[in-house]
Amino acid sequence: MGRYYIWFIIVVAGLAGGIRLALPARYAELQLVSINKSTPTKMRWRALLFLVGGLIFGSLYFSPWGHASWIVIGTVFSLLSAAEAFFQAQFPTMDALTFQSRLLGILYLGLAAAAYVMLRRV
Repeated sequence: MGRYYIWFIIVVAGLAGGIRLALPARYAELQLVSINKSTPTKMRWRALLFLVGGLIFGSLYFSPWGHASWIVIGTVFSLLSAAEAFFQAQFPTMDALTFQSRLLGILYLGLAAAAYVMLRRV
């Protein structure tokens, strides 16, 4: 199961990072429209949901599966998604969203590359 999850993260994080780096301003425009349609409370709840997912994955690390690389990757992906939702709600301006798009693009591509490297461990 871990191998399939890591491939899922490679594809999803790779696409997310690639889009954010290829078209950061356009992606920021789309995010701004999305943020304007939703309430800040809804965005914070979304961040909390991703944070809880990261904590669940983090707690699995100490379970009988113990120290599996796919659990670490899942934890990092969930925490990165939580940070993204939180900071988008906190700083909903075009300049901030463009900067976040570039930064998160680099982080998501880094996560995809790290997941690919860790694929050999599974």
